[in-house]
Amino acid sequence: EAAEGGRELLDRKREVLLRELQAWTRTRESRRTEAAEALGAARARLVEARVELGAGALEAACLAQPAAPDLPASALHVAGVRLPALRAAAARTFAPCYGPGGTSASLDEAGAGFLRALDPVVQLASADAAVRALGAALARTARLLNAVDRIVLPELGGEIRSVEAALEEEERDEAVRRRWRVGAKEAR
Repeated sequence: EAAEGGRELLDRKREVLLRELQAWTRTRESRRTEAAEALGAARARLVEARVELGAGALEAACLAQPAAPDLPASALHVAGVRLPALRAAAARTFAPCYGPGGTSASLDEAGAGFLRALDPVVQLASADAAVRALGAALARTARLLNAVDRIVLPELGGEIRSVEAALEEEERDEAVRRRWRVGAKEAR
């Protein structure tokens, strides 16, 4: 009964993981679309800036910008599976760290576009990590469920049958002994 209960629990966990995986997959696809649109707009402005300024000036301006902001991480837990949840730092406005000489408005617009794209890209990364974690957990749960179905339950069933057979044999032996004792008492 305990093994059957554990099997039912694993089956329910598999179903929950499958539903969550489907939901996170839909979320990932919508985040992918948002991120692609935001990055496409930012890249278009970057191409304009490259044409206006040239590759060398563009690289120099990019090197002047500070590194991306920190991404605070937290975690969600679904059916015992840890899903990383990343968040972009609070929305800021783009502040160019390069001088105004030798740059263009399209470069500023590209920088602002990439800053706007940061949140959708981080949300996409978080959804993708969740899909990967849920997929791995679903695979582990399915393997465990198969092992329970194909190995554990049949072995336990065989052991139960052998114990029942041994108990029945012992009961028959005891019945024979009782009859023998009763027969021996009557013979006296």
